[in-house]
Amino acid sequence: MNRSKILTILFISSFSAFSASSEESYMAPLAKESLLLDVVKSNQQIVTVGERGHVLVSEDGEKWQQQVIPTLSTLTAVTAVDNQLWAVGHDAVILHQQDQGQPWEIQLFAPELEKPLLDVAFLNINEGLAIGAYGTFMRTLNGGESWDTEVHLGFLHPDDIEYLEELRLEDEEFYRSELVSILPHLNKILVVDDSIYVAGESGLLAKSDDKGVTWQRMDVNYYGSFFDIQQLDNGDLVAVGLRGNIFKLSAEDKRWVAIQSGITSSLNMVMPLPNSQYVAMGNSGNVVCVNGNNVVNAHFDDGKAINAAVKHENKILLATAEGIKSVLYSDDESVCEGMN
Repeated sequence: MNRSKILTILFISSFSAFSASSEESYMAPLAKESLLLDVVKSNQQIVTVGERGHVLVSEDGEKWQQQVIPTLSTLTAVTAVDNQLWAVGHDAVILHQQDQGQPWEIQLFAPELEKPLLDVAFLNINEGLAIGAYGTFMRTLNGGESWDTEVHLGFLHPDDIEYLEELRLEDEEFYRSELVSILPHLNKILVVDDSIYVAGESGLLAKSDDKGVTWQRMDVNYYGSFFDIQQLDNGDLVAVGLRGNIFKLSAEDKRWVAIQSGITSSLNMVMPLPNSQYVAMGNSGNVVCVNGNNVVNAHFDDGKAINAAVKHENKILLATAEGIKSVLYSDDESVCEGMN
C-alpha cells in the first residue's frame, strides 16, 4: 500500500462507479483503528481523516471522537485555517467545517470526474487550492463557495510539452484528450510565505511565485513519484517519494541532491524538526531520521504504512494504515533513537 500519496488504497474506490454523496459516514466503534491518511492541528484540537469519510477529533491525542460527515468517500487530506477546516478526497469531494463543532458541509462532489483529490491548502481564508490525480487543479477565491478547474502545462516535462505542441498543431481534439492523460498526478501542495510548491508523479517538483497562476518545474535528477515536500527551519526544502528516495534543496546553492535513506520502501511524508533536522516516514512502518549528514533508520514492528504526522506536546501523532499511533519526542533525542 502507498500514499505511495498516490497510495494504492486511494484508487480502490476512486476509479470505480462507487458514489457516496448522499450518505453519511458510518459511526464506527473502531474508526480510530481504520486507515487514516492525514492529520492536522487546528486551534485546541487535532483532526485526522481517512477511509469511508472518517473524521476524528481529539484534544489530547489519546481520546478520539468520530464526527458525522455527509459522505462515505475516502478522505485523503485535511487543512486548517483559523477556526475553519477543509478536507478533500475520493469522488473529487471537498468538505468544509465553518467552525469547531459546526456540521461539515459538501462544497464539491464530482465522482463523474473519476479523479480523487489528494491534497488541499489555503493561502488565506478565501483563497484555496485543491490538487489530485491526472493533474487535477482546482481553485477557490471565496472560501470554497465555488471551485474552478485549471490546467497547468508547467507541471509537464519539457519533452511532453514539445510533443503536445506538435500534436496541437495537427489535431486540436486529440491534443486535448492527450493532455489530460499525460498530466502527472499531483500529490502534495505546500504554501511557504509567497511561494507555493507541488510534489507529484514522474519526478515532479514545481514552484509558483504568483499564487499558482504559473508554475516552474524544478530540475531534479529523478523520475519517480514524490509524495511530500516540506521546508526546514534553515530554508532548505526536502522531498520524499518512491523506494525511499529523499532529495534536499539547499537554500544556499539551489541544487537538489539525493540523500541516502538506507531503505527501499516508499516514504510518504516528511516532518521538519528543530535545528534543520527532519524525519521521513512511510510504508512498512519505516522511519528515517536525518540530522545533517547523519541518517538513522528505525521501524514499527507491525510494518503498517505511516501516511502523515503532527507534533503534539511531547509526542508525534501518526496517521497510519491501522489508525492513530504515537511516538515520544524530545529535542534531546531523535525519533529513531527513541524507537530503537
